[in-house]
Amino acid sequence: MAQSNYLQWLAVETPTQWWHDSAIPEEIEAGLANGALGVTTNPVLTYKTLQARPEFWRDGVAALPQSLILEGRAEALLKLVATYAAKAAEPVFKKTGGRHGYALGQLNPTLATDVSAMLEMARRVASWAPNMAVKLPTTQAGLEVMEELAAAGIALCATINFSVSQAIAVSESYRRGLKRAHKNGIPVRPCFAVQQIGRLDDYLRDCAKDVKLALTEAEIAQSGLAVAKRSYEIAEREGYEAVIMPAGLRGVHHLTELAGAKMTFSLHPRVQRMILDADPKRETRIDAPVEKRVIDRLMRLPEFAHAYEPDGLAPHEFFTFGATQKTLSQFAETGWAPLEVYGSDQASSRWT
Repeated sequence: MAQSNYLQWLAVETPTQWWHDSAIPEEIEAGLANGALGVTTNPVLTYKTLQARPEFWRDGVAALPQSLILEGRAEALLKLVATYAAKAAEPVFKKTGGRHGYALGQLNPTLATDVSAMLEMARRVASWAPNMAVKLPTTQAGLEVMEELAAAGIALCATINFSVSQAIAVSESYRRGLKRAHKNGIPVRPCFAVQQIGRLDDYLRDCAKDVKLALTEAEIAQSGLAVAKRSYEIAEREGYEAVIMPAGLRGVHHLTELAGAKMTFSLHPRVQRMILDADPKRETRIDAPVEKRVIDRLMRLPEFAHAYEPDGLAPHEFFTFGATQKTLSQFAETGWAPLEVYGSDQASSRWT
């Protein structure tokens, strides 16, 4: 019998699981064959697959009514891609009894502060497929929507999450929703709390450079890990039901240093290849702490302290945190905005 690769070992021999982070059809197929238990999509990934494989999506795009313009068109394209991913992941959904096997359908990133608009779109997204999980931002408004979705028995994924305080807030919101669902006899669905560990590293690297704080690259590269490990430690202590989902990995260490945790990673194909090429040692590292010396050095940067301390950010500060703004802008400008006019003769109404 052939020896399993690192990703297969991780999925079979440890509590750590992973999902595929790409919407390109052949990459989805390869990821699922290699042990992925779900598929991440978002506006950026949707636009990328439409650009990379236009012939694959041509008939679906052509079938969209030309009357669908701007937001309506973007949502229809998200649905086209997300439902394909959901169909691909459906066997996993059935095999795991609904614990995994989801595709993520992300909400319009420009609605991140609008509770009613997000909730309305979330209900539409949830109706796209039985194994569709609604992906929404960890803002103060998003927390309200998360509780409502959990109470309604809708699977969800809390994204744009860079801090321990956000992970705690997501877990508490989900727990409140679960209690309401149980009280009303509604079957519950999972919640995945994304931790953008690599994106946090990227943001803190820029912050340190801006204030001329002499942190080494080796220290910066452990900041997201430190936040993820602390979030996990608290989640285990409190018995939170939400599952931490590290994403936006930048190096092999982002996976290997968390191996063995009851987490579900979201891995882009480039990261999958990087890990398979490295073929790291098969060992669990979740209990190995980030050195106190490194934490102390990183704590000199206020933005790291905001991310690392359990009370580092209040819910009303989630939206204004710099890493949140940076990522929301990316989702909006390089994903959602191009989708509004993709395959259409409509002109964008956005400022450029």
